[in-house]
Parts: sequence; structure tokens; C-alpha cells
Amino acid sequence: MSKITISLGGKDFDIKLEGAFAEQFEADFKEKFKGKSTIDPKELLFAYVGKCYDNFMLEQEITSLVKKIDEI
Repeated sequence: MSKITISLGGKDFDIKLEGAFAEQFEADFKEKFKGKSTIDPKELLFAYVGKCYDNFMLEQEITSLVKKIDEI
């Protein structure tokens, strides 16, 4: 189990994650916030919106692929 502490708006938050997801989350977080553990709420909001957009695009691609498979 991994524990990651993030400071947001002057408060510390501990997040406990396990396994491969913990490793991937930590790597993504470090990349997105350039290794900082203290972030501004605005930065977090923009990161969240960016991840939502990524998820939307992946769902669009999956839907398109499923339609193509169904046509075969």
C-alpha cells in the first residue's frame, strides 16, 4: 500500500492506494504537477477537467471501435 500526501489549499490530504494503480497514479501526479506535493486548487481543477476530457475521448474511441467490430 502506498501513501501519498498532497497539500491543497493549506490542508494536507493522505491518499492510500494499492498495486499498479498506486504506481501509475504517483507517476501521473508527479508528471502533471512537476513533482510538487503542494498544489493550488485551480491547478487541481484544471487537471481534473483534463482527465475528464481524456476519459471522454477514450469513450468516444471505444464506442467507435465497438461499432466497427459489430459491422464485421
